[in-house]
Amino acid sequence: MRQLVPIVILLFLGNLAASAQDHYDPKKAVSSEELFLKQGNASRVIATPGQKYLVLDASPVIGGFHRYRFFPGDNIKFRMHDETIRFNETIASVTDSSFSIGIINEAVGRMDYQEILLKDIRLMKVSRRIPFISQLAPILPLAGLIFIGADFFNKGVDNKRFTTDTSSLIVGGSLMAAGFVCYKLTFASLKINHRNKLKVLETY
Repeated sequence: MRQLVPIVILLFLGNLAASAQDHYDPKKAVSSEELFLKQGNASRVIATPGQKYLVLDASPVIGGFHRYRFFPGDNIKFRMHDETIRFNETIASVTDSSFSIGIINEAVGRMDYQEILLKDIRLMKVSRRIPFISQLAPILPLAGLIFIGADFFNKGVDNKRFTTDTSSLIVGGSLMAAGFVCYKLTFASLKINHRNKLKVLETY
């Protein structure tokens, strides 16, 4: 069990560099239409020149700069100022300063649309898939628990069961902490402020 720990840790550290490849590089920027097609969401409204869409330019504490794009038809998760509701809805349309979401009115059996002003958004929940990092997010905490459990239920250096030494707790805790970092790199709740800016752009 202990021989596997360095391999897992080296795998985690070796793939941190993959997150750097997701940083914004103006020289490698492709057109918004190409980006739209590469993301491949079948529920989207097909982008044409002049199609407005939301952009969240994020510079979080953990991880580097990343640009998130939300087209009509995409799912968006957010919270508004002075409200506790967690919105998890589909974007119906986008204007220069707002976007609309469709809400089913079950009382009358129809779809109602609610306009959300960008300035009213307080927080957005986002995710991005980072090779290996995203896969390690659920695996590392489980590996940490298994490591500690194996040391607890098996005979260790003291030849006793149901005991755990400090080194096992440190190794297991380190694996769980690494899993938490991977999770935060993959899934994040970003406050809209001077570091994380929400705006509207158009395809061209």
